[in-house]
Amino acid sequence: MRLSKRIYAIADAVKAGDSAADIGTDHGYVPMLLIKNGISPRVIMSDISGMSLAKARETFDICGFDIDDDCFRVGDGLETIAPGETDCVIIAGLGGMTIIEILSSDIEKSRSFPRMIFQPRKHSGNLRHFLWVNGWGITDEILAPEGKFVCEIIIAVPSGCADRTSPYPENDIRWKYPETLKSADSELLKKRVGWKLSSIDEEIENLNASSSDKSKEIARLTADAVYLRSLIAE
Repeated sequence: MRLSKRIYAIADAVKAGDSAADIGTDHGYVPMLLIKNGISPRVIMSDISGMSLAKARETFDICGFDIDDDCFRVGDGLETIAPGETDCVIIAGLGGMTIIEILSSDIEKSRSFPRMIFQPRKHSGNLRHFLWVNGWGITDEILAPEGKFVCEIIIAVPSGCADRTSPYPENDIRWKYPETLKSADSELLKKRVGWKLSSIDEEIENLNASSSDKSKEIARLTADAVYLRSLIAE
């Protein structure tokens, strides 16, 4: 069974000895690694689709792991687990807006888990903003490759400071590319930031060719580019 570095990175983000619930588990690869490597004593696999959850059962059968039926649960979001039932909740491979919807559906339950691991496919900036405003602290940022993509893994814990005022607007580039990414793999960070810088350069070029005044947009994009270059400066 060949797994991506993204899957391994998510599993490695779980603390040894922590129980874990994988929401939207699909094939159940992360929980399988947690059991195989002796990281978690107990895992829960949850998926809205019974057919997807059957894939997780097949993964565990192939690996020869005997696991209780209660560890496989069909349902939407966090509704399949009780408040604080596990030490860690994993939500990976979904869009950031979908993750926000899952957390928002029962915010108090969401805050009941000591640690959460998110791997948003997109809209990571919106997710970070939501976490800040609603009382989570981001303790770590991890980058992992998967094919041609660089995936973000966000680790968050309840901060005890709910309903905080955002330090800057939700669409500010610092939510999408926070300074904490400096602690992640430097080559992957350069690759991810490089893509964005290329996009900004192209957008500025198009704005410069416009017949109308685009000076404000150009100034904003230029400031964004300066900030991004500071993230990857040696």
